[in-house]
Amino acid sequence: MLGLALLLLLGLAWLKWGLDPWLHRKLEQQVAAATHGQYRLRMRALRTRLLSRSLHLQGLALRPTSPTLADTLPRLEAHLASLDLSGVGLLALLRGRTVPIDSLTLDSLRVKVAALARRPAPPRPTPPLYEQQPLRLGYLRLRRAGGNFGPAQAPTGALAEAEVSARDVLFTAAGAADTQRLAFAASWRATLRGAQAELGGHRIRASQVNFLSDKQFFKLDSLRITPPAPGRGTPGAVRVDYTMRQVRVHGLRAATWQHKQHLRADSARLAAPRLTFRPPAQAPPPLWKLLQPVFRRADVGRLFIDDGYLAVAGVHEQPAVRHIYGTAQELRVDSLAEQPSARRILYARQWMGRTGRITGMFAAPVYPVSIGQAFLNTQRQALRLTELAMRPTLTPAQLNRRSGYQTTQLTIRMDELRAQGFDFNQLSANSHLRIARVTAERPFLQASSDGRGPINRKPSYLSPELVRRVRAHFDVRELDFNNGTIVALSRSAETPLVGKFTLNRLHIKFRNVTNDPRRMSVAQPLTATATGYLQNVCRAEAALTTSLLDPLGRQHLRGSFGPASFSILNPIMRPTRLVSFRSGRAQRIDFDEYIDRQHIRGEMRARYSGLKLRMLDYKGGEVKRTLLTRLKTGAVNLVVRNQNPRPGGRFVTGDIDSPRELEFSVFTAWRQGLIVGFLNNVGVPQKMAADYGQSGKGTALPPGPHAPAPASPPPAARPAHGPKRWLNAGVRRVKRWAKRLRKAISGRH
Repeated sequence: MLGLALLLLLGLAWLKWGLDPWLHRKLEQQVAAATHGQYRLRMRALRTRLLSRSLHLQGLALRPTSPTLADTLPRLEAHLASLDLSGVGLLALLRGRTVPIDSLTLDSLRVKVAALARRPAPPRPTPPLYEQQPLRLGYLRLRRAGGNFGPAQAPTGALAEAEVSARDVLFTAAGAADTQRLAFAASWRATLRGAQAELGGHRIRASQVNFLSDKQFFKLDSLRITPPAPGRGTPGAVRVDYTMRQVRVHGLRAATWQHKQHLRADSARLAAPRLTFRPPAQAPPPLWKLLQPVFRRADVGRLFIDDGYLAVAGVHEQPAVRHIYGTAQELRVDSLAEQPSARRILYARQWMGRTGRITGMFAAPVYPVSIGQAFLNTQRQALRLTELAMRPTLTPAQLNRRSGYQTTQLTIRMDELRAQGFDFNQLSANSHLRIARVTAERPFLQASSDGRGPINRKPSYLSPELVRRVRAHFDVRELDFNNGTIVALSRSAETPLVGKFTLNRLHIKFRNVTNDPRRMSVAQPLTATATGYLQNVCRAEAALTTSLLDPLGRQHLRGSFGPASFSILNPIMRPTRLVSFRSGRAQRIDFDEYIDRQHIRGEMRARYSGLKLRMLDYKGGEVKRTLLTRLKTGAVNLVVRNQNPRPGGRFVTGDIDSPRELEFSVFTAWRQGLIVGFLNNVGVPQKMAADYGQSGKGTALPPGPHAPAPASPPPAARPAHGPKRWLNAGVRRVKRWAKRLRKAISGRH
């Protein structure tokens, strides 16, 4: 009995004074053995309390034992201020069963990782740690944790502070297989502050991250992604500049994400996301393939975007969208969501949203374009754009010098553009554009040209038959332009004056605008009707029939004008053609044109009276009449029929017969046919009318802004004497006689 008592006393004494040093040495030896002596563990203090079944460690430090380590181990240093274990099941520990622990608290953990393992460690037959020593923690807490990864001067990853806690951690094989648990625990709560990392040369920073698995809630504040500095990063790779004030995710099933690689959430809200990216040199793979390392499939019930911004850098078009507000329903990201049978639009069942100002550049840097607002509802198949505008930055003369030939300058404005019956599913699935009806409200088009410069002899793209070259499929059942205005400003090569002509109160309706062979043919063509007013005075009507897929480019244009005075054409004829209508009024003008890629043919029927022309000249900075132009006026008016029907009652029609000039647009061909037919109708011979309607050879390009000034005129000659003086005097007498004759003729008229 005395011996047993002595042994008991010795055992108790060892437990009180010898257990702590033994555990201290045992833990350090186990770390050294597990790392093959490459790491050492040092502790400042270790205390056990058997009655309360607790363990307290202080000042733990894990460091490498030498500068060189095996490439199967990471290079790191770890420091832990304290570790507290309470409620340890000693009996279960001695029996080798699952050890219950009431709580485990880690305080002030700092980890510095210089490098990760270069290759995995060789496989060992030992079972995983949770099978070697199964545990069940009632509560786990990590306070004031942080660290960094990479060189100390420029770490590629860092975490300023973290607070993590978990409840009911079942660190066993059953806990690992339980699909309701996340990382062995029934619930996790985490708060991370000052997180940053480097990925693909981009710097990623977040001020705070909150995660509550029991509440299925995730929040991230102040995310910032900075692209690599110029000259750094992988050449040709995508560059992203992204900021976001906050993202909130509700209904996040984190356990499903871990066990099934399936990310599920009820809703996600992005607050003030701002994305500017430079596209890669090669097209990237689809989004679902890029995200495969993160998850196999993602489902989000609703995605909200609040006040977003999107821009594309490094491209000439420079598109940018501001103040984006959008909602996506039933978002799904995986390979099946991209299939046409999925009936999804950018991975979602439907989208609804609006934007602020949209800007871009067309034919950079000539035409900045903008849209005031955009409204989208894919469920209702509706799209609405407001305040559309395209304004040039160069004058017509500058455009001519820039391109090397005559180029038309365009200015476009539109109050509103609406699309109804927009098949967004087809657009998303195979880039087919199908719309039931498009309506443009109050469109305004100004076309300005400068006649100085060579003619571009390449075929124009503005011709219906060239639609056959468009690869993208489009199908618009109806296209309407309501209350539109077209303004034509023209400067000829002869005068610096600008002529102006307008078409006002235009209403145009197109039907069957498509390049779908099943809907477009000669038997089922595009049709268009238009009504408007020339110079806001003369009513005009027109109708067009053409097949966009006809290789011969056949078109049928017919219409009528009138009644109106011919003088409404003077604002464009006088400064550009140096011709004006002195008198005349049209009761009605009907035209019928047939156009193909070789000819423009048809008939003009003009009913008018009192037609008189006046030929003009430009001298001394103004348009004036001279003796020569008066003689031309008299000759022209002798040829031109001043009325139709003729005094005897005979009605004369004009023939439209002119070659088609493919280097000019279809609009120029229509105008050319009208000019040729009208001139022939009023008495100009058909050959001369056809030559007048065709384009000239062009001129030299207009001088640049710093072109040398024209040479000064030569000094005035000395007064002539002798026969030359008598000749000049005779010329002056003839001019005075011609002037008196003009006054007499003018008074008689």
